[in-house]
Amino acid sequence: MNTNRLLLSAACLLLALSTRADGLQAVTSPVDGCFTITGTSTSEKCIILYDDQDAEVVQTVVDCLISDLKAVTKKTFIKYKSEPTSLKNPIIVGTIGQSSHIDRLIAEGKLDVSDVEGRWEAFGIQTVEEPLEGVARALVIFGSQPRGTAYGMFHLSRMAGVSPWIWWADVAPTVKTQLYITPGRYVSGSPSVKFRGIFLNDEDFGLLPWAKKNQDSSYGNIGPGTYAAIMELLLRLRANTLWPAMHAGSRAFWDQKANLPLIMKYDIYMGSSHCEQMLRDNEWEWNRYGGHYNDDWRWGTNQEMIKRYWAERVGESRGKNAIYTLGMRGVHDSGINGYNSTAERVAALTDIIAYQRQLLQDSIGDPTTIPQLFIPYKEVLDCYNAGLQVPDDVTLMWVDDNHGYIRQMPSAEEQKRAGGNAVYYHLSYWGSPASYLWLSTISPSLCSYELCKAYDQGIRDQWIINVGDIKPAEEELEFCMDLAWDINSWTPEVAYKYTR
Repeated sequence: MNTNRLLLSAACLLLALSTRADGLQAVTSPVDGCFTITGTSTSEKCIILYDDQDAEVVQTVVDCLISDLKAVTKKTFIKYKSEPTSLKNPIIVGTIGQSSHIDRLIAEGKLDVSDVEGRWEAFGIQTVEEPLEGVARALVIFGSQPRGTAYGMFHLSRMAGVSPWIWWADVAPTVKTQLYITPGRYVSGSPSVKFRGIFLNDEDFGLLPWAKKNQDSSYGNIGPGTYAAIMELLLRLRANTLWPAMHAGSRAFWDQKANLPLIMKYDIYMGSSHCEQMLRDNEWEWNRYGGHYNDDWRWGTNQEMIKRYWAERVGESRGKNAIYTLGMRGVHDSGINGYNSTAERVAALTDIIAYQRQLLQDSIGDPTTIPQLFIPYKEVLDCYNAGLQVPDDVTLMWVDDNHGYIRQMPSAEEQKRAGGNAVYYHLSYWGSPASYLWLSTISPSLCSYELCKAYDQGIRDQWIINVGDIKPAEEELEFCMDLAWDINSWTPEVAYKYTR
């Protein structure tokens, strides 16, 4: 073996044994002041301490963390809601202001959270000396919000060697019978992009038949088993937003009531596409509501029925994480019906948006505090460019050409909007002139070039990635979510190295 190969082998060995996180490392041999996750004896292992008054997503991810640590160490770990009588090697997890354990450490001056508190989805991980009476050392994971706490726990999983794709792509972690965290502190600030997520689209060939046969066989459709697995994946990828499946064969997410508790269990924001306004899934729901596909999906002649249809969903989503798409298009990715010119469509959309805003105000509250999108796509882009006025607090979502090149960027004035700007970006596409469903052909370099350019031009409020039915686009999706988390992580000059 030559010298270069020896150096490469040594580098690979070091990478396998030690995963860095700035001030912290996961190592397989103890060092001075380290925290023991699992040591040389069966009794030498950590426990997880959390507060059951913390948000549901924290409790959800505590279970994921226990499962992850077991996958790495082949040992079983125990969680506690309150301090047990004999406490050794606790991983203390919680949200600032919602966890009594975290708040006590802050009050006692043992944990400084000034660089995390009040920030969007920020978190910290730190070894703390003498956190409790009789306890020498703890590993503390704290978040500014519950999702931040969840991201912190999954960050520890990554340090231990667990891939976000441990379940979806059967990525088994390297077994480490001993696992320690070196002393130190790691803080993640707020992500570069506020809302980051995926659109399940063109799911007819992969996700839907698989869910019907395996994950949700009792429902005969995409249901809570599938959506729970997807939402867990989103948290592992540090994402927070989902546009659910919406083709004719897929039962509407909101229509399947067993899905709804998952929204808060995983603390995921639910949105909908450019042709699915106000969280409705028209292909599944409109005919079942009493409509007749596009025949009476007409604002000019059937307003009262359409208003009731939208109002019911807004009421159902009240109190849950929701992002409302405004405007109107045809029942499924077709132009708005009943108008003969762009000017007529502008007038109709002006009236429609005014009603939708009033509906949000009447049902939820001040619409300027509710996340909303307007997506100028296809004929709607013509309306917008013709002068359609969109309220300033509504996020404008721009689109690519279905093949990775963003069609239009916000102007200097549009970049000043209170609602900001977003992008809907394809890693999978079914349609003219060329489909790509079975293999993603959008490279990390192209993603980086287009999305970094978009970020530089003010598209920072939401990135939604069309992943089809997920499986063909795992690597590219993870790349986009890593970039959305930290826009400087994979700039166009180095994006080609991602596959390495």
